[in-house]
Amino acid sequence: MDAEPRRVIRLAIFEAVLWDMDGVLVDSERLVRDIFIEMANERALMEDPAGVYMSSIGLNRTSILSLYRTYMPEPGAAEALFDDIANVYKTRMMTELQLKPGVRESLSLINELKLPQMVVTSTRTESAIQKLSLFSLMEHFDGLIGGDQVAQGKPHPEPYLSACQKLNVSPENTLVIEDSPNGVRAGLAAGCAVVHVPDLIDTDPEWADEIYEALDSLESFPQWFRTQRQGDWV
Repeated sequence: MDAEPRRVIRLAIFEAVLWDMDGVLVDSERLVRDIFIEMANERALMEDPAGVYMSSIGLNRTSILSLYRTYMPEPGAAEALFDDIANVYKTRMMTELQLKPGVRESLSLINELKLPQMVVTSTRTESAIQKLSLFSLMEHFDGLIGGDQVAQGKPHPEPYLSACQKLNVSPENTLVIEDSPNGVRAGLAAGCAVVHVPDLIDTDPEWADEIYEALDSLESFPQWFRTQRQGDWV
């Protein structure tokens, strides 16, 4: 992807890095997807559970429940499914959850460069901290914005604007790392530079003129990030 025109504008001015969590830092989307599909099929809730799950990636609890209700309008049905999935996931993640490749190296680089970094996730704060603590990652971050801390979740820009405000940085000088279309839209709407690292969803060619870059994996992030500043660290 030819992103040179955007790099010329933003070169060497990143002041902070904001990380999505699920699908970017932790390899959780596949586990939740499998649990969701299994339960939806067992209960005969919808014809295409895989497709429904894909459309839910990056949404917070409120938005996910709204999506579920289009298939389960009965009072309490959406909440019951959400809670059942969450309970199974909490058990299985203790032994099955893994980090995405390149995470520790990427976070350590940003720490070494003394740039602030924060997690901005649609997952509720308590659950997000639990996930990150499994891998002793919280020490890398200057804070966390969970889906329960904002009135409007992704794809609305509020989560990323809130993080920028807490870090006292300008959105245009902030780098966002995302894997989902909803997350990409949120970062772009906030005015941040967005890097897409695909997890379950490939980079959309329509984003080519909007996102800052697309990387195949976080394993290539450290070298890529150094290249953006061309060694001109300030």
